[in-house]
Amino acid sequence: MPYIKDVLIDVITKVSMPESSTTTDHALEDGEQITDHVKSNPITISLTGIILDEAEEKVLKLREYREKGEIIDFDYMTVLKHVVITDFSRDYEAKIKDGYAFTMTLKQIKVAKVAKFVSVSIPIKQQTKAVTNKGRQQTKKTQKSSAKTTKQKYNPPAKTKEIRRGGSIPI
Repeated sequence: MPYIKDVLIDVITKVSMPESSTTTDHALEDGEQITDHVKSNPITISLTGIILDEAEEKVLKLREYREKGEIIDFDYMTVLKHVVITDFSRDYEAKIKDGYAFTMTLKQIKVAKVAKFVSVSIPIKQQTKAVTNKGRQQTKKTQKSSAKTTKQKYNPPAKTKEIRRGGSIPI
């Protein structure tokens, strides 16, 4: 019997598991395309099935797993580790008494590893100077900048003393 974590799925009628990759393509001058990188996309599984016994409790648990992003393992026809429920919908049908038809999508994720702390046995020198109190410091006075004007100051001509022979000498 298939389980989604601890929830028993009574009947699985269809399993679809497409696998795809993404490529990086670049055009060349002569019109050709080259591919220089291939990335494998996460595997997704689409399930269609029926939940019968204790249907409401099972649906509530599956909803909780989807909302919390609970990481689970899927084991039915194929085993996939680390999957999350990305989509869950249920249908009420007259054919199914006291139960639900459902569709669900599971997506495989990669879990990051937690970095380990590294302890250093060699003492490390302090690379900054300790803060010290220098007391009161005398500030330097700066010159105030005067406003520059476009007007020029009038300078009167220099006074001269006349000499008898017709020349003049500046005083």
